[in-house]
Amino acid sequence: MFIKSIDINNFKGYHGNHSINFNIPDGATEGSGLNIFVGENNSGKSTVFEALEFIKDSTKKDPATLLNKSDPAIILNDLSIEVTYTGNLTGVINAHVQENKINSFLRNIYQEGASECFKVKRSWSKDDPEEIKKVKFWNDVDQDYTNPNGIDAPFKKLYDNNFIWADTNPSDESKFGASTICGALLKEIALGHTSTQEYQNFQNSYHSIFNNPTSDLRQKISQIEGMVQSVFSSQFGNANISFSFDELQIESFFKTANVIIDDGVSVPMNEKGHGMQRAVALSLLQVYADITANSANAAVSKPFYFFIDEPEICLHPMGQKKLLDALLTLSKIKQVFVTTHSPFMLSSPKIKNCELFIFKKDNNKNLISIANTSPMFPWSPSWGEISYKAYNLPTVDLHNELYGHLQEKSGQYNLSNFDQWLNGQGITNSKQWTPETNGVPKQPRPATLQTFIRNHIHHPENATMQAHRYTEAELKQSIDEMISLL
Repeated sequence: MFIKSIDINNFKGYHGNHSINFNIPDGATEGSGLNIFVGENNSGKSTVFEALEFIKDSTKKDPATLLNKSDPAIILNDLSIEVTYTGNLTGVINAHVQENKINSFLRNIYQEGASECFKVKRSWSKDDPEEIKKVKFWNDVDQDYTNPNGIDAPFKKLYDNNFIWADTNPSDESKFGASTICGALLKEIALGHTSTQEYQNFQNSYHSIFNNPTSDLRQKISQIEGMVQSVFSSQFGNANISFSFDELQIESFFKTANVIIDDGVSVPMNEKGHGMQRAVALSLLQVYADITANSANAAVSKPFYFFIDEPEICLHPMGQKKLLDALLTLSKIKQVFVTTHSPFMLSSPKIKNCELFIFKKDNNKNLISIANTSPMFPWSPSWGEISYKAYNLPTVDLHNELYGHLQEKSGQYNLSNFDQWLNGQGITNSKQWTPETNGVPKQPRPATLQTFIRNHIHHPENATMQAHRYTEAELKQSIDEMISLL
């Protein structure tokens, strides 16, 4: 089961409705399930994470603080999040929903082409503030949302989210709960182990101690049972009181585990610095990626989504590249969502199969676009292109790419001939370039701004022109003029 799309309406920085369609793993292609969010701070990247957390678990925050306030002239009264899921929904629901609620889920599955889909909504309004507690299921036949009785708790248990936030303690990832990396990692290892003789022997020993009437511990427990029953009967009436010890699930034992780090001083992970903690958390993620990459149980395992906020924090460049490799492997079968500013991750050609979303803010309103919308190059998206679209940052990388690409399109590889071609496109020779040979200046020649900047980039050794640099504004102007010619 995967998250197909989300509709965000009046939630935090998102004024009105905003729809996002996510990358879904295809089981074979690296990056097929990786969704990367890029953009300036406060442009709404992490808000998408919060919205996906909100649909599943509601929120402990005051809902009024989540209401969009980007336009002071407009007072909004409601917000909502809608999420559509797809994949092997029938299999997941049958495997992970309590029996008496399965039909409530299954009857709301609908088809989109050959795919099963399932859509839910969580809302809040000033007129009905209690509405936020209810998750509503879309009925495609009735074309309406309903909240089946008792459905909220089973929906929360249907899948797990794992968040590694940029501003929270990464030692949380060293815990072994059901929705943490450590917990998921050991659970994957333990799958199938309950059928081994080793585990059966352990269970037999457990029952012989806790549930065998002749065991020493059970006899002591029986004394307590008798005392409680005696007090109860004397005050409330006759009844049998006893303690029952059910068979423990194997993952229950992992909750008492700890991660110990010994770098000369052996202490629990939460006593190390945040840089060390975050590195260990991301290392655990990479191991999880290796172990689950070819999991035979992926089709019916409990859905588990990864959300990583700025993984480059406290991680050196080579570590960032290796982390990207792990995420690409993991994303063949798992859905991964990442916010990042890292040039070491975003400049990798390996992200071509990922979905790259550009987040911007305009008049206090968040806007989302896809990086491959109006691509500049056959090899898009490039780091220079991403930087320009996401941050309005003109770079020499993008200038070089545009200049070379236009030379190829025009067939003019000689600089003078290329300048003449640019002149024919309406770009004038507004600069003078003085070439040098062995440090000796030659006759100045007219040049377009594009060739002037290209020559500075390619000939930093030219001492004559070092006193005549281009400005940041000119770099942007040159890039904009070349983009207009694409």
